[in-house]
Amino acid sequence: MSMLLRRRVGALIILLSSWLLMSEFTLGNEVLYLATIRGRSVSVYAIEKPGAGPLLTPHSVVELPGDGGAMCYSPKRDFVYVALTRLPGDKAGVATYRRRPDGGLEHAGNATITSRAPYIRVSDDGSCLLAAHYADGEVTMYRVKDGICTSELLAQIATEKTAHCVELDPSGMYAFVPHTSPNKIYQFRLDAQRGKLTPNDPPWVDGPERNRQGGSFDEPRHIAFHPRLKAAFSSNERGGGITRWAIDAETGTLTREQTLYTLPADFRGQSAAADIRITPDGRFAFVSNRDVTKRAEGEAAQDSITTVAIDPKNGEMRIAGHAATTEMPRSICVNGDGSLLFAAGQKSDRLLAYTIDRQTGKLTLLESREATGTPIWVMCGDVE
Repeated sequence: MSMLLRRRVGALIILLSSWLLMSEFTLGNEVLYLATIRGRSVSVYAIEKPGAGPLLTPHSVVELPGDGGAMCYSPKRDFVYVALTRLPGDKAGVATYRRRPDGGLEHAGNATITSRAPYIRVSDDGSCLLAAHYADGEVTMYRVKDGICTSELLAQIATEKTAHCVELDPSGMYAFVPHTSPNKIYQFRLDAQRGKLTPNDPPWVDGPERNRQGGSFDEPRHIAFHPRLKAAFSSNERGGGITRWAIDAETGTLTREQTLYTLPADFRGQSAAADIRITPDGRFAFVSNRDVTKRAEGEAAQDSITTVAIDPKNGEMRIAGHAATTEMPRSICVNGDGSLLFAAGQKSDRLLAYTIDRQTGKLTLLESREATGTPIWVMCGDVE
């Protein structure tokens, strides 16, 4: 065998070995995406089966052209979108990444948007991307072409400052934008095919009343929708709370029904609820509580994640438990079968993984790992 032929055979063996290892590494697994601010990157982890070694295995890292922020998927989950700030010229934007079969990301394009967006969401048909703008107090919408978010502005609607989230109901026809300081959720009608976003009637609903149960837990921040019931659930930033909302299927408007306090009974200090996620079966909601108390040096923070049980018939809520978590859990996510929850610590540079008890919703810490770069958003997803 000639030297050239031996080299080609050797290279082919290495290539096939790498492919087999990668196939074994990703086959049947989910992946987790972790975006960072200071690190300007998205880290990809393979999620392994609990009990068979480390739960999270580093897969790859992609660099971002600016500070990382909120992420979302395209409807078919073949693209990932990342909100960005501090782009050249101090602009804000959205980067599009194409997902490979193994869950890795390939940069596909950049778009410029009006200002920093703490939350982004793509329409159910994949034709446009909606963004909530916190400081400017507005909602915008941009054209998505061939899966790539463009800078083409389709809608720009002024609301009020502290627009914190934009989510769609299960029908994909209505958009909801929680605002913290004015204690409101703005309501919109969405015609994605025509690129139209219009205020609903009424244009907003008031958040929960203040000063209940001896404390305040109003100011809706994020909103999530039940997979089967005509119900939505908001995390309430001020004090720490969760509110259940009924959705009128004909008008796409919300009616407030129930609010609960999400902090542990022994919590002392000031707290600000952040993210909310619901399990795929709709049995449990999880709210992350950030301890914002100015504590003495050496005094541990009391950040937590609250489990809220949801009645499958009427959506009635009850607090089912609390779990200690990493400092400043701004973003959490639940995996595809509802067995795992992940929390990103914005101040601690930690990424925590918990198992979810399917009967009680109890969280049990499974893994804690370093995640430097100021983690800002965490998101799970399947691989082929």
